[in-house]
Amino acid sequence: MTEFVRIAMLVVGAIPLVVYPFIVIASLMGLGSNSHIHIPLFNRIMNQFFLWGTLIYPLVFFGCYRLSDKINEYSILVAFFPLAFLILLWGSFHFMDAPANTKVEK
Repeated sequence: MTEFVRIAMLVVGAIPLVVYPFIVIASLMGLGSNSHIHIPLFNRIMNQFFLWGTLIYPLVFFGCYRLSDKINEYSILVAFFPLAFLILLWGSFHFMDAPANTKVEK
């Protein structure tokens, strides 16, 4: 039963890799852009975490895939880590937008 749960979590974690080529392009464009508005520090941190997190997600997933196969005691926890990482990415996506009352820099 634990093997089924491990495989199910890894399959759910692999689904975002289907659209990964498009995400890479968008993340690289976001990292290469220069903002002309003053964004609060918290929102800038969330923006950077989201952009870098989407770029390194395959490393997280495949690392956890290999470790969950080798570590028998904690294989379910290791297989759950990509899902937890995706939840963190969703949270950073939610908070990365600048508030409506930002000032435009000249």
